Amino acid sequence: MNKKVESFFTEHNFEVKKNHAYGKMEDYEVNATFTAIYFDNTAVPLSFHISCYTTDEQKRNIEKALNAATIKKMKFNFTSYGLNIGLNDMTIGKLIARLDEVLKTVLHILTENGALNYMHCPVCGEVLDNAKKCFVDGYTITIDESCANQINQVIASENEEFENAPNNYLRGFLGACVGGVVGAVIAFILYFVGLISSISAAVAAVLGSFLYIKFGGKKNKGMILIVMATTLVFMMLSVVVVYIVAAGMGADEAGVSMSAIDAFKVCMKDAEFSRLFILDLVLTILFSVLGVSYQAFRLFQMTKRQKQI
Repeated sequence: MNKKVESFFTEHNFEVKKNHAYGKMEDYEVNATFTAIYFDNTAVPLSFHISCYTTDEQKRNIEKALNAATIKKMKFNFTSYGLNIGLNDMTIGKLIARLDEVLKTVLHILTENGALNYMHCPVCGEVLDNAKKCFVDGYTITIDESCANQINQVIASENEEFENAPNNYLRGFLGACVGGVVGAVIAFILYFVGLISSISAAVAAVLGSFLYIKFGGKKNKGMILIVMATTLVFMMLSVVVVYIVAAGMGADEAGVSMSAIDAFKVCMKDAEFSRLFILDLVLTILFSVLGVSYQAFRLFQMTKRQKQI
């Protein structure tokens, strides 16, 4: 964690572990996560989750009050367990300088509008008699044990329903193919302007995974393998198509009457042509691996299902 950020939390008696901090402020249970983000003032490097129970009417009043407070560079949304806020500024130093005031303002608004603090379960609002610390969406949240058990039963039921649902691999594969075609077209265009880039593979992987799900494919490990393999195949095919087209154009310029595929076969007998083809194919594979790696990680995170809280 950034030293300035860590110093702020240790001064407020928070427990700090790596990029996460946990503690209490103004009688509210507070989690905080720091994400180092550079050159992006639209992102949220510091996010908080404040555990509290609120009614629908209280949520509406809190939302109005937070909007009226016009806190600079703050985003917020309610969760099933309280309030999420995200904060940013031009520099971390400027953010830390106003952080204490911002948090006190937010917590005061919660208290003023009747949000129940850490002594109450954020799920049911009852006084915490049998409290259980649960790990939810990366945050430590104290919940009544009976509420936690009910939530775990729902999670178990949903996981069982998910496991029993059809995989629809064929539908998902068709979606991945559409993404692969788009990526291949981009790669084809880039190649003719003299570029081999990971961008086309990244686009194919992102679009392919999105369409895999849209077409009815199941979000599981099979999706990751299908999307990644389909992307790599289409990226490789884009190189083959480029060289076939180039060979056909060369044959036309030479006044030789033959198909582009036959021209490609003839050209592949030339050592220099085949060397360039293999080199570009290898480079495309390498750039494609780079392009799909991050999306593969995101897909892996997407397919992970919570077992219990």
